[in-house]
Amino acid sequence: MLLVTTSDITKRLETEQQLLQASKMATLGEMATGVAHELNQPLAVMESASSFLMRKLNKKEDIEEEHLLIMAQKISSNVDRATRIINHLREFGRKEDAGLEKIQVNDLLRRANELLSQQLKVRGIEVVWQLAEGLPLIMTDPGRLEQVFVNLLLNARDAIEDKLSTKGIKKGSEKIILTTSSDGDKITIEVSDTGTGIPKDQLEKIFEPFFTTKSVGKGTGLGLSISYGIIKDCGGNIHVRSKKGEGARFIIEFPISNDS
Repeated sequence: MLLVTTSDITKRLETEQQLLQASKMATLGEMATGVAHELNQPLAVMESASSFLMRKLNKKEDIEEEHLLIMAQKISSNVDRATRIINHLREFGRKEDAGLEKIQVNDLLRRANELLSQQLKVRGIEVVWQLAEGLPLIMTDPGRLEQVFVNLLLNARDAIEDKLSTKGIKKGSEKIILTTSSDGDKITIEVSDTGTGIPKDQLEKIFEPFFTTKSVGKGTGLGLSISYGIIKDCGGNIHVRSKKGEGARFIIEFPISNDS
């Protein structure tokens, strides 16, 4: 006698997608202040250039062709920059079906950093790049992996700010270090910070849903759990090394695509 059992996993997959999208929206909310800084810079340049032109026109003063061209180029290039930021945000928040494709992980790290670079700079946090060039391609979902990188950057930012808020701690060398390398059949990505670190008794819980070391109102406790699931779904591994007070290092490993 042969017994066959089947189960409909559609509901579970729908729930997972909803949770993933909710996490994306929460991440966008955390990035809101930083995005305002990112957009403020090109807007300030455009305002300055247009004000210069209006002053000249109101005074009926001649504008040299060279100056006019420079102002027009500044306005045009900064419109392009603001458009890129807005389109990037729209793409990041868009609900999309998961799909694996070959990607260059260095490009995706740089893309994730674009969304946060200005707010990290304003906070005095230096991003240190230690990327191996010419890395083989990996097979992954680029949209979801970018979400992982953004989550890790936000966690690093918060850990550094928490350390600076501790009484007696002075500003020094606040850094987030982004490292990539290849070794045999795998690619390794590391996101390290000089923040508070994670106590030993919390390391095993760090990827559990709703577990967070942040204060109430900061974070959902889903970021690292969602990130863990994304990495596993894409065939990779993620783990963390840390000591309290000495920062944290998140290590992601992906197999190299066979025909890279």
